[in-house]
Amino acid sequence: MTSPSFFRPDRQTTAPSAQGPGRRTLLRSGGGLLAAAGLAPLLAACGESGGGKDGGGSARVEDTQAGTAGAVIRPISEQQRLVGDLDLAYVAGTGPGDVQNKLLSGALDVASMGPVGAAVSQAAGADVLIFSTSLANHVRWLVPENSPYRTVKDLRGKKVATPPKNSDAYRSTQLATAVNDIDFEKDYEVHPGAVLAGLSLFERGDVDAIVTIEPNATRLVAKGARQLVTVTGLWQQGTGSDAGLFLNGQGAKRSWVERNGKAAAGLARLRLRAHEYIHDHPEILAELHESYGIPASEKKAVALLPERLAGIYPVEWGEASFTSMREQLKVAARTGLIRAVPEKTVYRDLG
Repeated sequence: MTSPSFFRPDRQTTAPSAQGPGRRTLLRSGGGLLAAAGLAPLLAACGESGGGKDGGGSARVEDTQAGTAGAVIRPISEQQRLVGDLDLAYVAGTGPGDVQNKLLSGALDVASMGPVGAAVSQAAGADVLIFSTSLANHVRWLVPENSPYRTVKDLRGKKVATPPKNSDAYRSTQLATAVNDIDFEKDYEVHPGAVLAGLSLFERGDVDAIVTIEPNATRLVAKGARQLVTVTGLWQQGTGSDAGLFLNGQGAKRSWVERNGKAAAGLARLRLRAHEYIHDHPEILAELHESYGIPASEKKAVALLPERLAGIYPVEWGEASFTSMREQLKVAARTGLIRAVPEKTVYRDLG
């Protein structure tokens, strides 16, 4: 495969960033949202992020990032005037893992967060709450077109590029392999890192497979890569369930949600309305290909976007999502990815 330039430079934001034991033990499994040695000092050093006591409608949120599935939410929200009276300051991040770090450091009020990440953060002293939907799981396993490997079990012992260990994508991959009697970190030679770094490894032929997110998986498929399976498919295979797999929602410190109810409820409504628009107008995903970081010259990838991505934007926040999160936490506790299911529920319905 050739090695095109996958990402344009990060956009300017409207506001600058604020400164700011079982089979696998918690920290060995990539369990700290930051490096194991760095999470507790960071939490101790950073105070609670801003927000008004009267529950005003302002928030610092993650900005659109090319190369991530959430990249279309801001442009759709602005084009369709869904923001309303919310006062949003957009803070740039560098993709999976980084935005969760920024939430815990206080640089963001709200960021993507999955159930295992929320459980890990609670165990480390950061009481994170998921209060709204964000994305269904969109993590894919891919191999080169001429690869001899046909299943993830065929890849045991092989080199696999992955997202960062503290990302929801990585953790969901661990869960989906665990329910198929595979120890992800033991059975593969895992190469975790930034999404762009993983793509480079894959395109140079330095790894045998890649676990990656959308829209990058679609770009690779359009260039000839072969998709072995989705993480959702692996989870369903191992659990016997036909339910979808929740990846992450909008998360914040529990105290922030309680102090800023208007902003949290407004963000929850905005997200659902943006997803409903995608559901009703999937062609918008192809129209916004540049927001994903896909140039018009990649015509096949652009054409595939509505078909492959429209279903990863949930149009409900309710029991199906909550059930998925509970099941993921049970598996994570059983396999040692977390010490135990948190005593405090990691999600809330603001409706």
